[in-house]
Amino acid sequence: MRIAPLMLVALMLAASTQAVATSEQSSMWHVARTGGDGGVLGALEMALTNETTDGEITLEYSEMAPVIEVYTATWCLNCVTTEHAIDEAVGDSDVIRIHYHRHRAEPEDPFGNNATEHRWESTYGGASTAETGMSRVAPSTVFDGERLHLGTSPSSSSLVSDYSTSLNAGQTSFTGSALLSVNSYDSETRIMQFSWNASQPSDPESGDSPIILTTWLLFVEDSASFPDGSNGIGDYLHVLHDAIELNGLEGTGLAQVPAAWDGDDVSVLLLIDWSSPAIDCCGSVWPSLPAPGIVTVMICFLAALLPSRRKRLST
Repeated sequence: MRIAPLMLVALMLAASTQAVATSEQSSMWHVARTGGDGGVLGALEMALTNETTDGEITLEYSEMAPVIEVYTATWCLNCVTTEHAIDEAVGDSDVIRIHYHRHRAEPEDPFGNNATEHRWESTYGGASTAETGMSRVAPSTVFDGERLHLGTSPSSSSLVSDYSTSLNAGQTSFTGSALLSVNSYDSETRIMQFSWNASQPSDPESGDSPIILTTWLLFVEDSASFPDGSNGIGDYLHVLHDAIELNGLEGTGLAQVPAAWDGDDVSVLLLIDWSSPAIDCCGSVWPSLPAPGIVTVMICFLAALLPSRRKRLST
């Protein structure tokens, strides 16, 4: 009767060794979200110029480019370091970059608004607070909505190496497709009628775990000139001007496109978040724990099932 529990403990010890190795490989970033697994499935992007009247884009989930989200500020000197490191890590790769600018209680930075702050804090604020005590830290960089890098101190040989490893880790893959359609757009009033559709994904590795999708409409300006920025960048790229959480996976709506800071280079993005709460074998939702921590708990549980030596001596 003792052999089965002992074998289970041995198997769990082997799993623990593998989990520790995996943990060491990912030690250069933090899990970006709390409360279970989650990330950015991908995004659809469409330019909204003065000549745009309508348009449509459809992509399979497997075709969507990686998404890099950055929390920054025009006074943040360390943010210059992170942006240059991202540039080098990305190289010629096809990615979508979104820069959230500090807005609330902000005396200098003119970009962003309460909605962009809400998008950042509601998505990454919990993980940021757990690591730094603050929900908004410039600079912060998130790859695929899953891997959070804080500050500029590298965990490997360089920040470029950290970002390259994070980028190469890749997106969690799902099967499905999404559509973003601009049915009409008036460049004078900046009123846009749009529709969207994101199919419920299938994930052969998830088993019975529910995959929950959340859709967002984002407006990003390609380049905005602000010479008064004290970090000296001057032309700030990928500036997020507004973020709207949509109701459901499909629908039609109206939105007012934010005015470009300068030029004619605002794009609309349909960004798709995915989440899957941690679930145990009995169907109960568990808080997300690091793999070694889960293994430790299971080993302690199995050890408790072993026959007690004291009990054997008394029989």
